[in-house]
Amino acid sequence: MKPDRELVAEALGDLHKGEPIERAVGRILRRYGGKYTDYVRIMGDVRELARQEKITSMDAARRLAQA
Repeated sequence: MKPDRELVAEALGDLHKGEPIERAVGRILRRYGGKYTDYVRIMGDVRELARQEKITSMDAARRLAQA
């Protein structure tokens, strides 16, 4: 499976109109055979960055994808 950063970047590129990042990450993980624990880990990182920086989950995902 791809590294977390690449999965988040792919999820951002595959967003549907009005879709939250959580749903896109879940879809991409299922595509690559990821498990729920992978989803929890990735979204935990996204939410933690969003909380620390006081930004949205979408913006946090963009930052993580660029890191």
